[in-house]
Amino acid sequence: MSIKANHYIHGIISWGLLTGCLSVSAEQSEMQRLYDFDDKVHYKQTQIDTNNYYLEIQSDDYPHFKNQSVFLLRHANRLCRDNPFMLKVTEGVQEYERFPTKPRAYQPPLTVLLQCESESTKD
Repeated sequence: MSIKANHYIHGIISWGLLTGCLSVSAEQSEMQRLYDFDDKVHYKQTQIDTNNYYLEIQSDDYPHFKNQSVFLLRHANRLCRDNPFMLKVTEGVQEYERFPTKPRAYQPPLTVLLQCESESTKD
C-alpha cells in the first residue's frame, strides 16, 4: 500500500471518529420540550454538560408563576440528585401588581442556568 493511500485511509478513519464524537455531544445538548403534570408547567430543558442545564419555563398567567417557581426548585433538586445547586435566573421574573390597571403584557419565559455541585466538590 502506498504512503498516499495510507494517509488517505488514516484521514477517513480520523474523520469518522471525530464525527461520531460530535454527534454524541450534539445529542447531549439537544433541547427537550417537556411537561410536568404535578405543577402543570411546560418547559424546555437542555443539558449543557454533566452538571449544567439550561431551563426555560413557559410563561402563563400570574397565579401560575408561583407553580413555575416551586417547580423550578423541585426540578433543579431532582436534576442535581439532591446535591447542592445554584440557579442563575437570566430572564422572566414577573412583577406583581395587586390591582392592575391595564392588561398584562406578554411575559417572556422564565429562563435559568442550573449548576449542580458534583459529589467531589461537595466537601
